[in-house]
Amino acid sequence: MKNQKVAHWLILFNGIYAITLLPYPVFFIFGLYSQMGSKQGGIEYWIYALLLSYPIGVLLSLFCWLFYHFGKYKIAIAVANLFLIWLVPLLTLIAWLNYY
Repeated sequence: MKNQKVAHWLILFNGIYAITLLPYPVFFIFGLYSQMGSKQGGIEYWIYALLLSYPIGVLLSLFCWLFYHFGKYKIAIAVANLFLIWLVPLLTLIAWLNYY
C-alpha cells in the first residue's frame, strides 16, 4: 500500500457503505409497500426516488480507489465521502414531509 493510513480510511468508508447495501432492498420494498394504499401524493414519491438512487452513490464512492492509485489522497478521501451529500436531500425531503 502506498499510504496505509488513507487506505485504511477508504476501506472503512467503503466497508460501511457496502454493509448498508445489504438491508437496503428490504427497507426500500417495505417502505414502498407501506405507502401504496396511502392517499397522500407528491413528496413521498420523491423520497422513494431518492432512496432508489442510493446504490448509485455507493458504487460511485468506489472511484476513490482510482484517485488513491494515482497518489491523490485528499481527493480520494473526498470522493469516498462525497456519497454523504446524498443525505442532505433525503433529510430535507423528510423534514419537508413532516412540516406539511
